[in-house]
Amino acid sequence: MSVTRRGILAALALAQSNLLGGCFGGSDDGSNATPSNGGGGSSATSTATAEPTTETATETATETATPVANADLAASTTALLDEFEWYRTGYDPAIQEFRRVANGVLGVVDDLSPSEELTTDAVDELEAATTAVADYVTENLVDHVAVDPALRTGDNVYVRDFRRAVRRGDVDAQDSVLGQTRSFYRRVTTNEYIGNELPRRPVYDALYDMLVPDGSSDRIVALASADGEFVTWSHPDRTESSADDGVDRHTHQFPSGHRVFTHAHAHSAPHPVRDHTNEPETDSLYAYDDGSVALLEDTELWRERMDDYEPTVIDVFGPVRSADRLLGVYCFVAPIGDGFDATPLYVERFPSADVAAAAVDGGPERDGTTTFAGREWDLVFYDRDGVTLYAYRVRAGATVVTAAPSPTAWERRPNWAAGLGSTWLGVQPGG
Repeated sequence: MSVTRRGILAALALAQSNLLGGCFGGSDDGSNATPSNGGGGSSATSTATAEPTTETATETATETATPVANADLAASTTALLDEFEWYRTGYDPAIQEFRRVANGVLGVVDDLSPSEELTTDAVDELEAATTAVADYVTENLVDHVAVDPALRTGDNVYVRDFRRAVRRGDVDAQDSVLGQTRSFYRRVTTNEYIGNELPRRPVYDALYDMLVPDGSSDRIVALASADGEFVTWSHPDRTESSADDGVDRHTHQFPSGHRVFTHAHAHSAPHPVRDHTNEPETDSLYAYDDGSVALLEDTELWRERMDDYEPTVIDVFGPVRSADRLLGVYCFVAPIGDGFDATPLYVERFPSADVAAAAVDGGPERDGTTTFAGREWDLVFYDRDGVTLYAYRVRAGATVVTAAPSPTAWERRPNWAAGLGSTWLGVQPGG
């Protein structure tokens, strides 16, 4: 993504944060008007002696809006959840419609090909079809994926070359250009092209920039809906699906059925888990199963085999999930490298800031706060599978983020947020 595009996203996030007071209702996130209790207006008293008129004005209290809790973080979190939702629910129909309008160009090309005496009407017909594609991708795709310039422009290179050939009456050139046009628009509708250039898994471009806004190119972020319906992952490497760059991203599944996504290194295919030695720095790691995140532990350290990892704590975010949420998403954030270690997050969006606040108040016990990126995070703890888990939690408007549940207590994890510094959670307020 270009710097200009990233600047636009930042501006949109800022604009959204300014509007959050209207988007999120609630006692600490809405707007409260305090009417004046004093008398208003002016009064004039006339007497026979025509004494001067006096006016008494009372100050009218101005309306003040209670700031949204962590407004900037609320805006950025809401934006990335919206982007995830587009890939979850909007991507399939968007790509289906893209194929339909692109096929419209192919239909025009087929109609024009048999003719040897083409006029400017033929050029207009082709340009109308390519413009329909350009209008569609501009309105529906370019905010999410990087789209070929020829698809974003109605008067593209194919139309210009065709116009020139028609103006000159060069039949061979006309046929050549129409052939090139057919080849291009046919190719962009193939599964291979869409999977490489407009992918849903992995996701590049806007979603990655929202997740990792500082421009770091060494992060992988896997995302999964809390109901297990949709999983994807995001990283900056656009050559991953078509070139051998030595850091292929791939998923591993353990014998228990749990999967890890935030993993990258040069490998050959097939590449099962049993081919690995015990790569994590510790004897535990986080993995995803349909609808939950589990803590896996190496049960046979002396073997140093990845197969030996078994789940010891299931559904580590279970006690913090709220039935009142509109959306719940698990995230795994990790640096690109050989290891399987990742920092797990659970992000929820609620109907309003009030509902989010109630969910936090009714959630796990709190035992103080800690500071990360200029914001206070609650220290929360809860029991899961007979194990006490210690986690970190912050509310931002109508969103709530829970991070890094672990059997290791907070005081023994001084660098708990080290892996989150480059993410949207690490952006300082006003930064």
